[in-house]
Amino acid sequence: MILYAATKFVAYVLWCLFGQYLFTRPSFSGAIAYGAFRWILGFVFGVGVALALGSISEDSVAKLYFGIYIPLRIVEWSIMVCLIDKSKMPHANPKAWLWILGGIAVSFASDFASPDGMEGRFCVGRCLC
Repeated sequence: MILYAATKFVAYVLWCLFGQYLFTRPSFSGAIAYGAFRWILGFVFGVGVALALGSISEDSVAKLYFGIYIPLRIVEWSIMVCLIDKSKMPHANPKAWLWILGGIAVSFASDFASPDGMEGRFCVGRCLC
């Protein structure tokens, strides 16, 4: 679980550093702060998903995984683009949407480091979002 949490954190820091490069001036300390905020946001939302779902059937895991985490991660990365890009309407920028989509991909890719991901399963309700 520590490897998973660290993988998520590093992935989020690096993606936020890239976001700073796209929208403002990159700063490693700023990327660490944004990455930490994104990690905490994912933890809070992940706990919320776990509490809301409770026990789930093995048959519905893949459907739930993508059905829950895609919209949730759109929200999470949209919050992040608003924090990083201080313009009045960051979502009007096509680069912002590409960055959000990339962030979703980073989130899914880093799920492979989860205990479930390492066993070849989807981690629904136990993931850091």
